[in-house]
Amino acid sequence: MGPVANLHAEVLLDGSLTAEEQYRALTSGVAVLDRSDAGRLALTGDDALDLLNRLSTNELATLEVGAGAATVLTTNKGRIVDLLHVHRSEDRLVVFTSPENQQRVAEWIDFYTFVEDVEIEDVTSETAMLSLTGLDSTKFLDELTDGQASLLATYERLSTQISDVTAEVYRSDFLGPPSFDIVFDAEHRDNLFGVLTDNGATPAGPDVIEALRVQRGIPAFGKELTEDYNPHEANLVHHVSFSKGCYIGQEVIARLQTYKKVSKYLVGLRWDGDGPAPGSFLTHDGKRMGIVTSVARLPHTGANVGLAYVRKQFVDDGTTVVDETGIEITIKVLI
Repeated sequence: MGPVANLHAEVLLDGSLTAEEQYRALTSGVAVLDRSDAGRLALTGDDALDLLNRLSTNELATLEVGAGAATVLTTNKGRIVDLLHVHRSEDRLVVFTSPENQQRVAEWIDFYTFVEDVEIEDVTSETAMLSLTGLDSTKFLDELTDGQASLLATYERLSTQISDVTAEVYRSDFLGPPSFDIVFDAEHRDNLFGVLTDNGATPAGPDVIEALRVQRGIPAFGKELTEDYNPHEANLVHHVSFSKGCYIGQEVIARLQTYKKVSKYLVGLRWDGDGPAPGSFLTHDGKRMGIVTSVARLPHTGANVGLAYVRKQFVDDGTTVVDETGIEITIKVLI
């Protein structure tokens, strides 16, 4: 599963590309996505890093300049507020939120700011973000950045020029490795999109992106990532530090880990023919045991795939359950 969940995209498509061609670019080539509606916050002040470390699940206090991490904001009950990407630069933290959730995240941080020296600026509207993904995306971006892209580990960033546009490039692996986010002044959006496509990047539309997300088991905000679920259930435990100091929701999340009290997990689904819609319940031997959160059809095979939360006793590859109409569905374990 990829480390990123804030997937959403506007794409400038001319109608000439088939869904299968877009899927091939996303997987084995290089695709470009416009993800400008992902939130972008700039946090400044001497206490910014310490405060965010005390509000979220991952260890941020040791972040070096140029590095980053994914971390989960949780409620005091350990439920998911958002999955964030945090990047440290010389004079600020850049925080990526899920689409159109930056105001809530900013308000959440502000609520817990008392005497700390922290300022929050929403820079979403004044910047744009184009993303590259696919097996050839590193090589593609290397050719535009004098070989710098291949030097980046996951969550690292670099400042560069692409054509005549000054940009920050972040390796986020948002749809699986390798994947990159390019952030720059919003006025250059159409120009840079043209540069990327002219050099061979294939625009990919939201339906194809969604199909690949679901196939790869990547949870998305508003679907799998809501306050109905905690990081254990959403398979985000790799973004949780169990050795750091206190943070909001830590007691609940630690107790679930220590006493093995996680009651359900996110799993993949496959079925033939018509199937469930998001929100449909799943049953086994007539008893309700899960709920569907996402569904999609793969463009290259026509296969149906989905995501669902199911009780932990059913988290086993090949387990067969049924939806509300009696369609048989096979579970695929994601962890």
